[in-house]
Amino acid sequence: MISKRLIKLIATTAHFSFFQAIAKAKAFIPSATTGRSQYQGASAVSMSSGNDTTTAKTAIVLIDPVTDFKQVIDAALGASLTVITIQMPDVALSDKFQSFLPSTQALIDAGATHTLSMYHRDVFSTTQQLQILARECNINIAGVIPLSEVAVEVSDLISSCLGLCHNPLELMTARRDKGLMKHAVELAGLRVAKYGRVGSAKDLQDAMMRLSLEFPVVIKTPSGMSTTDVYICSDENEAIDAIHSIVDKIGPDGRTVKMALLEEYIDGTEFAINLMAFNDGKHLFVTDMWKYTKTQKARYDNAEICNPTDYPQLTSYARSIAKAVGIKYGAAHVEVKAKKDEHGRYIEPKMIEIGARLSGGRKSTMAQCAIDDWDPFTSLIESHCGRRCQRISSNIDFLTPQRFVRHIFLPVEEAGRVLDVQLETSGLATLHSSAIIIKKGDIVKETTDIVSCAGFIWLVGKLEQVEGDTKTALSSFTLAVDKDDRDNDPTFYEH
Repeated sequence: MISKRLIKLIATTAHFSFFQAIAKAKAFIPSATTGRSQYQGASAVSMSSGNDTTTAKTAIVLIDPVTDFKQVIDAALGASLTVITIQMPDVALSDKFQSFLPSTQALIDAGATHTLSMYHRDVFSTTQQLQILARECNINIAGVIPLSEVAVEVSDLISSCLGLCHNPLELMTARRDKGLMKHAVELAGLRVAKYGRVGSAKDLQDAMMRLSLEFPVVIKTPSGMSTTDVYICSDENEAIDAIHSIVDKIGPDGRTVKMALLEEYIDGTEFAINLMAFNDGKHLFVTDMWKYTKTQKARYDNAEICNPTDYPQLTSYARSIAKAVGIKYGAAHVEVKAKKDEHGRYIEPKMIEIGARLSGGRKSTMAQCAIDDWDPFTSLIESHCGRRCQRISSNIDFLTPQRFVRHIFLPVEEAGRVLDVQLETSGLATLHSSAIIIKKGDIVKETTDIVSCAGFIWLVGKLEQVEGDTKTALSSFTLAVDKDDRDNDPTFYEH
């Protein structure tokens, strides 16, 4: 029997016709022979009807499934879990970010059983959808997992409404707003860069004097992501231009930005330290660590996996940051800068930011390739479902890579219309994967952040082999653009 409430729910929340909703609802009826999931013993919310005699299915909810969604779904299916995805289609993301979003059909093809949508970041309505779906389809929801930066805040709120494991809500804004983030880290007694909020030239001048800052400084969107809307400013005019490009504009997360964030420029080498938290934060360990190299134009050139053993100050600092912003379940992605001392050791790390999510750029996938017996996607699910990590002992503080990995960024050097783009990877012995994200006819701007790159290459193997393949790959990459379009079209930069 298909519930009229379920048909109405699907029709109203997913914009289907009544008859399309009936077909969808039929697909939601669970099989009576479903096997028992290992997660049924975990803390889970069940809304199933009392007279339903079928075995309840255990499910996870993936919010805004973007980062490594296929791998997370595969891990869930391998654990006999039902997958519910919630997309956020009305978030006003830029075209570049939109291009990374999977379609609903792509999620279904990957193995998602139920695909719902959240509008206006409406936690109440989304929780309501999940509770009705759980009741009508005899589902136990065991965990809610964010798979993008914009999903971080709503996933904790929905988990809380469902009575599931979640990171503390009083620190929710500190996990998204980079000013409140620095405040929380500072309160924990940890080193942070000087910072302040600015909305005008006068704000900038006042804050520079109050904080005793000198140029260069950083101006950024407080709730940005993927290095978008981050400006290194060498003088006051550049800083004012950066503020004007941010304030009262739509930010990378789709919200209107009211104030920009001014930060002290941190000198040194950039590192990304990824962690996983279990058991209310009692088990928090470093999963993988990356060292970034930048070009003279401050663009990312490549990222290389590191052995955490060689960076004790940095890994200890990263774990303390994760605790300071309340990451007790799930992944953490910490970005820091550090200087070398006279002995070649990296010391005095300062936080750039932290994200309560998996790292982007296929870092989790590559860590899985580099580290024996490590499964970041199953571990992520275990964490958000309140289970202990099955593969890693509770006394482990970090994992050690057995293979070398390099992530290469392919830049757009000049703006214009793409005439041709070529990359030859067939002869690379260490090739894991590659992606060219622009095509002939596209209008491109010079690379300024990760999402404006032309493409990426991921190599894994022995160091000397990766070094050779890096040179071969870069020598094969060519990008031709027509600069005349840029020079002759007054609307070029509106594209």
